[in-house]
Amino acid sequence: MDRIILDTSSILFGLSNRVDVFKGIKENLDMAPVISKGVVKELTLISRSRKSSSKHAKVALAMIKSYGIDIVDNEEYVDKWILRSARRFSGVCTNDIKLKRELRSRGIATYSVSRDGSFR
Repeated sequence: MDRIILDTSSILFGLSNRVDVFKGIKENLDMAPVISKGVVKELTLISRSRKSSSKHAKVALAMIKSYGIDIVDNEEYVDKWILRSARRFSGVCTNDIKLKRELRSRGIATYSVSRDGSFR
């Protein structure tokens, strides 16, 4: 099965709109979601904050564990890792406009989570 990178923005956007991005990726794109260790770190920091997205970050961390999402070990900044590693995967799912623009300029397939749960 092809694998696709998910970043923090796509996970949190999906959950804030009641979209299970992990399940959606598998069902709609027929790909296995992959995240970096940096995404887990970002979600952990957000989950401990007073931000409105902290509850979504907590849910995301629980989902990552329960679904057994593949976590790639890395120590660099998440976007930098995505830009460096994207060619080894079938695409990237991000709702970060700047990152999406950079990936597209490099010819990388990109997807975003929409409010209705579709991936574009």
